[in-house]
Amino acid sequence: MRPSILVAFACAGCSQHVYSPPAQAYSLGPLHALPPGSAALDLEGSRSGQVFDPKIDAASARVRAGIASGVEGSLEGAMYTVDDSGPSTANRRIYVGRAGVRVGHPGIVWLAGLGGGFAPSGGPFVSADTGVAFGYDNCVVVPVVQVTGFVSVPLAPRPIDVSDDATTTFSTPSTTFGGTIHTGLRFALSPSRCRAHRESPWITIGGGITSMNDATTGATFAGVGIGLELPLGR
Repeated sequence: MRPSILVAFACAGCSQHVYSPPAQAYSLGPLHALPPGSAALDLEGSRSGQVFDPKIDAASARVRAGIASGVEGSLEGAMYTVDDSGPSTANRRIYVGRAGVRVGHPGIVWLAGLGGGFAPSGGPFVSADTGVAFGYDNCVVVPVVQVTGFVSVPLAPRPIDVSDDATTTFSTPSTTFGGTIHTGLRFALSPSRCRAHRESPWITIGGGITSMNDATTGATFAGVGIGLELPLGR
């Protein structure tokens, strides 16, 4: 649920302010890197926002593969949508992509990624992120805490119609710095495969907060997310 904010339109109907978003939506992965030769598919969905403001829904898919001992790489894509029916005619979607790497061993993993995307209403942007995930790795229920930071830079920002009443209002995204703290549980769907040191399917449920700040203001968003991890191949 790393989330939350769409460069394409206001994420907060009351504040009527847009931020440049991170390149990754909700993510709460395993506390170890995939072994070399293994791969997995992650499917995730999340909802986040502020009280009394439009909510942001996100859906993403990620392919991860082990590339060395304790190291995995990933490619992912996501789409954000603001659940708002206000008078603005601005497109309420944004499309993002990201390449990432995870390094670590059971119990702690370091994360980093680089990506970007395009919002029909706001234009293109690039984003980089880094962080760490830790918890108690096992084959039944895994508690996870993940802390990340990111910077997002619009490449050709345009004023966006964020009107929510009779008065027309515009906001232009600018360089945004942010951080997330997410926590959740990963439930093994095949503990026996896990104990046999074979990759197994998992369900993840989590929640957390994302803080966003640019040169003029800041905001904090809360959200929840759910994910499904499916092994690919052996």
